[in-house]
Amino acid sequence: MIYDIRCLAKFACAVVLLLLSCGKDNTPGPDGGNGTPLPADLEGTLLYDWVDEGVLAVNVKTGQKSVFITDDVRGNGFDVSRDGKLRLTSGDIQGNYDASLYTLSNTIDGSIVSQFTFYPPNGGSKYNYGKLSPDNTLIAIPPTFDEGIIVLDIEGKPVVHIEAINNESFDQNDAVEWLPGNTLLFTHGKHILKASPPYTQATLVKEMNYESWGAIHPSQDGQRLAVRIDKHIYVMDIDGDNLTQVTESNFQENMAVFSQNGKYLLVGTDYRRTGPFGAIWELKIIPADGKVYNVDPLAPNSEGVIPVIPVGEDKHEAGDGIMLWR
Repeated sequence: MIYDIRCLAKFACAVVLLLLSCGKDNTPGPDGGNGTPLPADLEGTLLYDWVDEGVLAVNVKTGQKSVFITDDVRGNGFDVSRDGKLRLTSGDIQGNYDASLYTLSNTIDGSIVSQFTFYPPNGGSKYNYGKLSPDNTLIAIPPTFDEGIIVLDIEGKPVVHIEAINNESFDQNDAVEWLPGNTLLFTHGKHILKASPPYTQATLVKEMNYESWGAIHPSQDGQRLAVRIDKHIYVMDIDGDNLTQVTESNFQENMAVFSQNGKYLLVGTDYRRTGPFGAIWELKIIPADGKVYNVDPLAPNSEGVIPVIPVGEDKHEAGDGIMLWR
């Protein structure tokens, strides 16, 4: 099915960390004396918000933990390029109540690649952040009550503003992600849709007839999609087929992101609210092999589940915002 997109006219269309595995693995990995070896194909860096510590980073190969972005009360959100070389942040501007400051910088030395002030075209919320396209040329800003999906180039110039689908507006619970080829993957009401450049039409990926669902995250090769349905994580093919539950527990999982190689999922487990606007969860890794893994915080976990636990501590690493695996 083809969906019509309505665009805005003025837009062109060092702490050592131990990852303890609950199952038997077969290659050496970080070990603090009481852990088991990690899979050889576990690679990349976990990035996640945590309370007032900023954005933390864990290299899953070496087990090293560091602060990736220092805590900033003015920060709205962040993203990192697929190759890990670029960092995109957005935040408040002191004394400016209508705009946000976007900064694209090199992760190695912090040097600025581009920086611009963004004013939401419909006068909507300044509390927004962007997501880098796979080729690092575009920035997608997720929907708010007022704006729909906005795509900019990395200098802040408008590319497209998708205000509605079939004349129905977005809301702040809708989401947007990138697929290869700078295709947009997004939610709209009960639908998961995708739109390729120049973003004038969208096609249906899947109709989601569930009371509660969300947190879509595609694999980096664009072949699979993780999504939360009710309290657990499911994975499907990018065409909407083969929807499969991959986590179970007596509690709730809130999201999952794929590893770079698509072989694992970083899962937010034991999700619980901390107030009207806040929530926290614990980080665990599971294989993305289509099997169901028990990630319960109390009951024994399935073999192959890897909780992220710092050396010398007895608590899982936790998150309360954006999670990435780069």
